[in-house]
Amino acid sequence: MLGYCGINCDECAAYKGTVNTDVGLLEKAAGSYWDGAYSVQEWVCLGCSPADQGFLAKFCATCKIRDCAIDKKVQNCAACDTYESCRMLKDFIKGENEALCKRMEWLRGRFLALRTERSATG
Repeated sequence: MLGYCGINCDECAAYKGTVNTDVGLLEKAAGSYWDGAYSVQEWVCLGCSPADQGFLAKFCATCKIRDCAIDKKVQNCAACDTYESCRMLKDFIKGENEALCKRMEWLRGRFLALRTERSATG
C-alpha cells in the first residue's frame, strides 16, 4: 500500500505493527518519531487512504499532503496536475530516502503515459 505521497506503508513500523498486531513495532514508532510525542495507541494505522480511513496514526491525520490529495481527489500525488510545481511534496520527498524519490518519479511517468494513451484512444 502506498500513501498519497508515495511512502510505502508496508515499510512503516506503525502500519506493520497494526496489521500484524505487533505492539513492539507500535512502540518503536512511538519512540522513534517526533521525540515520542505520540502514544503507542496513537500510532495504530492502516495507511492514509482511503480518505475516510478510521485507523490512521494521529500524526498522519494532520498531514497536509494527505489533505491536499483528498481535496484534489487524486489517488496519489503523482496523478496531480501540480505535481511538478508542488513545493510541499518536493520538500517532503527531498527529506526522505532515494527509493521514495524514484517511486514517485516512476509513478508520475506512468500516470502521464496512461493519460496520453487514454486521450489518443478516446
